Amino acid sequence: MTMRLPDRFLWGAATAAHQVEGNNVNSDCWALEHAAPSLFVEPSGDAADQYHRFDQDVRIVADLGLGAYRFSVEWARVEPERGHVSQAVLDHYRRCVEACLTRGIAPVITLHHFTQPRWLARAGGFAAADFPQRFAEQAARVARALDGIALVCTINELNLPVLAAPYFNARASEEQRAAAERALGAPLSAFFLFAGDEAILGNGLAAHRAARDAIRAIRPGLPVGMTLAISEEDAEPGGEAHRDARRERFYAPFLDAAREDDFVGVQTYSRMMSRADGSVGLAGGAVATTMGWEDRPEAVGAVCEWIASRWRTPMVVTENGYVGDDDGRRARFIETAVAGVKQAMMRGADVRGYFYWSLLDNFEWMLGYRQRFGLVGVDRKDQSRTVKPSADIFRAMAERAGQVEA
Repeated sequence: MTMRLPDRFLWGAATAAHQVEGNNVNSDCWALEHAAPSLFVEPSGDAADQYHRFDQDVRIVADLGLGAYRFSVEWARVEPERGHVSQAVLDHYRRCVEACLTRGIAPVITLHHFTQPRWLARAGGFAAADFPQRFAEQAARVARALDGIALVCTINELNLPVLAAPYFNARASEEQRAAAERALGAPLSAFFLFAGDEAILGNGLAAHRAARDAIRAIRPGLPVGMTLAISEEDAEPGGEAHRDARRERFYAPFLDAAREDDFVGVQTYSRMMSRADGSVGLAGGAVATTMGWEDRPEAVGAVCEWIASRWRTPMVVTENGYVGDDDGRRARFIETAVAGVKQAMMRGADVRGYFYWSLLDNFEWMLGYRQRFGLVGVDRKDQSRTVKPSADIFRAMAERAGQVEA
């Protein structure tokens, strides 16, 4: 049979402010990048200078035939010091939304994409007693300032610290940790990626709910949800119980909480294989990307099917992409991934959109600029953009309006 994506299916690309805007000097991440020795291989610097080139990048989105663009509003710019709200920055993001709307592109906003103001980190970050209230205040001011938003993602990958903070902590040397804490003026756990389970499952979920309620009070009918980092979880013989335990710990509490939301953002890149001894890793014989992840575009469709088997919350694939320098492989990855999402939809998964990560090659956090996800290359010497052949494949898929044979 032939299936078409829903009429209002969001077909887009995504970025995050700190990774592309440049010179986010009042954020906690900027402080950590400039600690010595640093957890980061290099600082973000000018990044892709999108703060000044947003209109250029939205023109690229439009030229690719995409109907949506996900980007984040940087809290550290909006409120660089506690109580000082920059109207100029809010006006900038209003112009960003208008640039999208002028070109028929649905703006999808993220309110917290890993980074936050330094003053908030000094207060403890997610562990601060009043973090939910402070985040709700930021959500409300953004909702009031920006008209025409299509969706709001409150916190990006809220579950990621529960999943990955032990890994991040293990790779931090004592010297790096001490330098980071001097730079932050706070324990390293004040930076989101290092936050503890208690802070995330307590204040993190409370902050999401508080922000969602604040937005709904100001903009009734504006869909609100959080995004989650969800790998396809599989098991070798004897590892099934370990796989199921990972699902219950890392994903289920957040998907349960998302039942009250308008959607949940699914962010899937790869698969994790549980073994009989309780360890996890790549499947035997799997090909790895430059990040060391299994190259598995089928993962995102499998995750959508798994979520649909237990939860009824509509889904938007807010991130999915290929990391590496082989752009031909990127094109094939996208085709296979999207086909898998459509297959999941035919099997009952309520998926409302697909956003490729990322529009641009950008700053990949502690790994710097060496990892490339982008549909568009960025020359860091002159900030020139080069649309890659994989973007043309993505364009053709959008033009076909999502038909798939099955």
